[in-house]
Amino acid sequence: MTMVEERILLTLVKPFFWIGDIIVTGISNIGEVVCILLNTLKQLRYIHKNPDLIVKQMISIGVSSLPLLFVTSIFTGMVATVQAEFEFHNLVADKFVGTAACKMILIELGPLLTAIVLSGRVGSAVAAELGSMKEKEELAAYTVLGLEPYRYLALPRFVAFFTMIPCLTIISNALAIIGGWIVCVLGLDITTYTYVTGMQYLFDPMDLWSGVLKSFVFGTLIFLLGYYHGVNAKAGARGVGIATMSVVVSSCLMILIADFVLDAILFF
Repeated sequence: MTMVEERILLTLVKPFFWIGDIIVTGISNIGEVVCILLNTLKQLRYIHKNPDLIVKQMISIGVSSLPLLFVTSIFTGMVATVQAEFEFHNLVADKFVGTAACKMILIELGPLLTAIVLSGRVGSAVAAELGSMKEKEELAAYTVLGLEPYRYLALPRFVAFFTMIPCLTIISNALAIIGGWIVCVLGLDITTYTYVTGMQYLFDPMDLWSGVLKSFVFGTLIFLLGYYHGVNAKAGARGVGIATMSVVVSSCLMILIADFVLDAILFF
């Protein structure tokens, strides 16, 4: 085989090597994320021994996120209600504005936007914190001192994400519904009675519980990706910055994929 033929063959085969590398890397990353989850779950038997660490993470993830959540949720409800009125105007009774807004908020907008907003705020913070600890060799110090990193670093964050994201989702739903009511009363000339009656019409408890169930999954995903990108951050400020960016992008992508899968399971 001549040199020219070898170059042609290499050019033809190169895309297959690239695709294979992506597949192998993806499988490896998924395996590492699953290992993080399993190792964290193994530490649940120590959950009662570090309540101060768990409460600290709950405050950081939950309480500190309330101001941002308040603004985004109110305007999410306003947008959903205005869009429902625009679509239904002169077509159906005004009460269906409340019906559509309530279902959009409880099933999709509330849990989805809450998770996406928090992935940018707290998911990136977890990756940045762990990346900085790795840069300063604090993660290695845990092992040297005989301390289990999953017990002191992963478990408190996992419990905080798993418990606070659903709570924040419920709060977000309530705020979004209030935002929709404000628009109806002040801007759309729809009475409170009509709006509330529309919310009650066709309401199914599954609408509420499906959103809460999604939030448990979304919270777990944000924790796993934040922890994974944090402990695998490369050295230097650039490496920490890339890890922070990666957790936001990957969290948003996985949240949307998980949302589709859960919708397909719950409603079909």
